[in-house]
Amino acid sequence: MPPEDDTWAPKSTRVRYPPVLASLQSRLGPLQERPFRLLFSATTVTTFGDAVAAIALAFAILDLPGGTATQLGIVLGARSAANAAVVLVGGVVADRVPRNLVLVGASLVQGAAQAATAALVLSGNATVGLLIALQALYGVGNGFVLPAEVGLVPQTVSAERLQQANALQGLSRNVVFAVGPAVGGVLVVAGSPGLALLLDAASFVVCAAMLSRIAVTAAERESRTGFLRELREGWREFVSRTWLWATVVLFGIGNFMWSGCWAVLGPTIAKHELGGAGAWAAIVTAFGVGSIVGGVCALRIAPSRPLVACIVSASPLTVLLLGLAFTAPVWLMSVLAFVGGLALALHLTLWFTVFQQNVPEQAQSRVSSYDALGSFVLIPVSLAIVGPVAAALGTEATLIGAAIVDVLCLGLMLLIPSVWAIRPGKGATTMAVQ
Repeated sequence: MPPEDDTWAPKSTRVRYPPVLASLQSRLGPLQERPFRLLFSATTVTTFGDAVAAIALAFAILDLPGGTATQLGIVLGARSAANAAVVLVGGVVADRVPRNLVLVGASLVQGAAQAATAALVLSGNATVGLLIALQALYGVGNGFVLPAEVGLVPQTVSAERLQQANALQGLSRNVVFAVGPAVGGVLVVAGSPGLALLLDAASFVVCAAMLSRIAVTAAERESRTGFLRELREGWREFVSRTWLWATVVLFGIGNFMWSGCWAVLGPTIAKHELGGAGAWAAIVTAFGVGSIVGGVCALRIAPSRPLVACIVSASPLTVLLLGLAFTAPVWLMSVLAFVGGLALALHLTLWFTVFQQNVPEQAQSRVSSYDALGSFVLIPVSLAIVGPVAAALGTEATLIGAAIVDVLCLGLMLLIPSVWAIRPGKGATTMAVQ
């Protein structure tokens, strides 16, 4: 089916634009295709809800009687553990079932979890145990999201617009993450964390309604076999590409070191040293603003070695940990967060584009589930243990150690020959770099 724009019209009937407008139209071209426009709108709405709720959940836990960084880590760890437990199932399901419907179901599960969490917080009946259970339910829904979305993007947009589509997806997230934390901070300070969580729940309902209107089919495959066999087929595709499995392992180690420090120690340091929820909201908002700039840059860049550029662009994130380690003032942390957000936007756009261009479409959800599992499986452990580790070793030593390991992981990735062999392409192929 041709895209819904004028590129398929006879040349004599196409609208002519001034050069500047023509360039802008080219960059935003994916939004002219209705399936992608619906996906873009749905993810923008739900990402805004999550951005608002992120700060709210952290301070809802820290504001409980006796609330600690360790309890925050346990709740977030339970959510991540549930995500990791189902992500492989999500990959198989998303290669079997229309991927937009997988996302609809996931959104409804996540919305129900956040609505119940909001009700507990607003009523004053929240406990750590109940929040663990509800955020684990949220994690189950979330485990289906990444495999389905990674495979859905190429189904909703023309192949030549794939990197732009990934950049726009990232840009929309980055824009709302610049605004969402500020809104969440206001709701936490002026009202209750429960209000922000309730807004998040509503966003999932809106998201599900939009996703249900996308017209796509299940991925085309030669045959459908048993669940375990399909998992093995996905595994073979994953391990057959050294650039993929090796970088996923190293990113997994880096994420283990980074995630707990940022998600648990960051709000804790802000609460006790930097002024509380407002300070952390400012830092996270700066991260979001940087991500917007990075998303705009990602619409234009075309590196000759995209995977090398992807890896290098992740390096500024380690500097954020050093800023926390030395309790940098809010203004400096905001500057570092801006740079980190810009870097992460470039990194994610390049990663998803390389993945989608070098993994066969009919296996993308299963392979991306192994990618997600390898990248994130250690995060629950990180979230759960970073509080006790920081208490034993000291917060400063913990953060500096994590930054050093992150840098080593990135350096090792650049020693992999097939990382340098990846070149830009226009579509996934079975002849991709191994």
